[in-house]
Amino acid sequence: MPLAPHRLIWLNLWVEAGNEESADLTRAIAATLSPYGRVTVTSRGPYWRTPALLLVEVELVPLTSTTDCLHDLGLDPDPDGDWPGWERSQNGDVFLHPAVRGATVGEEEASVPPPFTSGDVVVIHDCPAAREEDLVGAEAVVHGSFYSANEPDPLKREWRHHVMPEGRDTLELFESTELSPVGRRVVIHQEPPVVHTTTLEQGK
Repeated sequence: MPLAPHRLIWLNLWVEAGNEESADLTRAIAATLSPYGRVTVTSRGPYWRTPALLLVEVELVPLTSTTDCLHDLGLDPDPDGDWPGWERSQNGDVFLHPAVRGATVGEEEASVPPPFTSGDVVVIHDCPAAREEDLVGAEAVVHGSFYSANEPDPLKREWRHHVMPEGRDTLELFESTELSPVGRRVVIHQEPPVVHTTTLEQGK
């Protein structure tokens, strides 16, 4: 099966380190991952729930399929095909860096990137789902993008989006073809300040 043009892996790492170590950590983790593709590592500073841990975000565009790359990193999906992440056990195993205490994992693989990302404002087209919910022409904020896990061929996957219509507090599901951008974005969750970011290409 040919590689899908859009491939992305993201990791959230919780790292036992002080904020002053952010630059060294991002460089070290980026160097470990650079053989697998283009990687960007960003330290978000102390994690708000556990300030003794740093939150480090990773985006990796792999050279191989996302599944093969995650296998190469030592991760395995659960029986449902989801990636459960990683947590340091009592035997002292290491993932990417000795200071990493835990990680969550996500991946995307499709013919194109999602046309909308969280925070995009869209208008809902006239379609059966919109008529049923009286949402034809309503504006909504995108809260997530995904495709069906039942389609094994990445080149055939079609994007869907959870959106929050204006004036409502529940999410509705629409196909990307049932939405159009209005050219605005809103902040859904306030991001903490970026402390340090390192980007490396393969082998650099």
